[in-house]
Amino acid sequence: MAVVLRLKHSKFVLGPLQDKIRNMETTGERPTNDRVRSRMRWAKSAVWAALITAGLFTFVNGDGCWFFRNQLRDLVVFSLPFAWLLLFFGLRTRGRLILLLIAVIAIVFGLGTGFWGMSEMNAAAEVAAFQALHQMQSGLSTYRVEHQLREYPDAMPSMTLTPSAQKHYRYEYIPRRSVSGEIVGYVIQATPARRDCDFHRSFTITDDGRVFWTLEPRAATVSDILYR
Repeated sequence: MAVVLRLKHSKFVLGPLQDKIRNMETTGERPTNDRVRSRMRWAKSAVWAALITAGLFTFVNGDGCWFFRNQLRDLVVFSLPFAWLLLFFGLRTRGRLILLLIAVIAIVFGLGTGFWGMSEMNAAAEVAAFQALHQMQSGLSTYRVEHQLREYPDAMPSMTLTPSAQKHYRYEYIPRRSVSGEIVGYVIQATPARRDCDFHRSFTITDDGRVFWTLEPRAATVSDILYR
């Protein structure tokens, strides 16, 4: 009789204990990344990240200037905010704080170095226009020599310019005639195709290779600043 009571008592005691052990085992089997990941699934995080990234692009390219300034392949830069947002939604508080810290450091670094300044963003297009003007000036001199001409041609000979030079600037060949009507000189003006996209610098090259520039909303003249 005593043995039976002891067995019943042990079952009564072991029952709750076994339940606790099972609960502990179940808790121990949970993935360790639950401490890192948020409750939002990665698919849902990707959707939210894509929507916000699309909104960011729409804001940046609202006037079409982003596409004017860049090329289609440059859209890859938007993969950075997409990846940042994907991790931000997918991680817990500690991970999000680390991401915010990284973002703040990147913004401070970019502003401090002038990496996002308009001058730096326009530099490549301006260099392309500057090189195109020298290409035209050299081409006109070569054309004059090859055709044994005493004067320059009435129109600019056909030349192949770089895509950036053609896209961001417009060029005008202006001959200078003597009293007798001969074309004894010229200037070539390069003006921004879209000043509303913060392209302000205009260039003008003379037949002797001197380049002048201005930031005023007009074509540069020989009275403007000489590029040295």
